[in-house]
Amino acid sequence: MSWQCCKNDWFIILTVSLLINVADAAPKTETGTREPIVVTSGHMEAEKLGDKVIFTGNVTLKKEDMTLTSEKMVVFYDAKSKEVRQIDAHGNVIVHKDHRVAYANDASYYSRDEKIVLTGDARIVENENRLGGTKITLFMRDDRSLVEGGKVLLYQEKKDLSRDSSKNK
Repeated sequence: MSWQCCKNDWFIILTVSLLINVADAAPKTETGTREPIVVTSGHMEAEKLGDKVIFTGNVTLKKEDMTLTSEKMVVFYDAKSKEVRQIDAHGNVIVHKDHRVAYANDASYYSRDEKIVLTGDARIVENENRLGGTKITLFMRDDRSLVEGGKVLLYQEKKDLSRDSSKNK
């Protein structure tokens, strides 16, 4: 069963329901409260009465200090618990976290492991440093990355050798 949300009342009800379920799946903070995942888009479609929700049109996902944008996003729920288990993003994926920006054609967010797997021209930019690969895994909890099949371009400040040589004269 598939249906589209065209009327404002249905859209609001589904959005509130989705945000409640997404917030339940979010990890607990030190105080024991859960941080919500907020998804906004131009259009939303729910399938199987809430097992899968598809967002299209300027999709933005915000979770704590991380923002993920894409053209399309599919949220998958666990059938029993109705908690979010996976979110797939497709088309011009951009992930902002702190001072890093990651780009890819596709990404999958796994809520249990709090990781994002980037594929399709995957790359990370931090200041002038760049790294890219066929697959990049961002471990959000640990603030680390795993790059597969890639290359790294790191910039290092150059010493002014002309000043150093003039001191020796």
